[in-house]
Amino acid sequence: MDIRILHKLNCHTGSVSTAIFDATGDYVISGGQDKRIHLSNAGTGRLVQSYDGHGWAVQGVAISKNSSRMASCGGDRMVFVWDINTAQISRKLSGHKQRVDCVAINNDGSIVASGSFDKSVCIWDLRAAPRTPLQVLDESRDGISSLVITTSELISGSIDGSVRTYDMRMGRMLEDALGVPVVSVSVANVQSQVLCVGCMDSTVQLLDQKDGGKVVATFSGHKCTEYRVQCDANETTVASGSEDGFVYLWNTETTEDIGQPRTRLAGHSGIVNSVMLHPRSGIDPKKQTSMITAGSDGAVVIWE
Repeated sequence: MDIRILHKLNCHTGSVSTAIFDATGDYVISGGQDKRIHLSNAGTGRLVQSYDGHGWAVQGVAISKNSSRMASCGGDRMVFVWDINTAQISRKLSGHKQRVDCVAINNDGSIVASGSFDKSVCIWDLRAAPRTPLQVLDESRDGISSLVITTSELISGSIDGSVRTYDMRMGRMLEDALGVPVVSVSVANVQSQVLCVGCMDSTVQLLDQKDGGKVVATFSGHKCTEYRVQCDANETTVASGSEDGFVYLWNTETTEDIGQPRTRLAGHSGIVNSVMLHPRSGIDPKKQTSMITAGSDGAVVIWE
């Protein structure tokens, strides 16, 4: 499969912790060690807007489906909610005792969840006047590395080796213990309820939630033993960053050597901290190879 670099963005100084698409895939949001967040046009690579406010490195960003609100978190223990258009902070949310590593926001931008090195997940209702968390989830025995909000669930990944799924409507929690630190969780397939989980034993695992959290596939070849390297997946492809500076892709449809990478891409000169597939990569053939990566070299790379 031919995949090339469409744009290489060098708008950050220092390591870039994360880079994500908005729901349309037309824009890229990135945050990093320079305490800044940048919004760029994915098609042209042009910087559109910068967001300044964090006092320490930005660890995570999330954007609502209608792209009106963005949430960010960082080493300053804060969660900020931004108006995308004005680049103004509309809410400053404090409640964590240590750095905040990940953040998620629901579709309409009314609920934000944040995960911290202090082992807790805070849930914030932006429709309420109080700035205190609506709920604090403290089941984790180690830092929270990753968060996902779906229609009715909140899913967290933790360094304690577990993926926890909270059914917010039923008020119950299911725990899948993998036995190795979890550094990344994303939804690979919404309909079939499959999760893509990155672990610190240099594996990416697909978990079938309908089958009791059974591991249905394991992918290896990349390196993830020390850093929070993020991964992503859709119905046909698994992608991961790596500590060796490459981007790894696996084909989930093949029955031969499913765990071995089909593609290894060179585009960074340091650790590849994060990767995200284009939102339409699983349904639009023209976007099948589109993705973004962020690295410790200070670059955000848009691939196609």
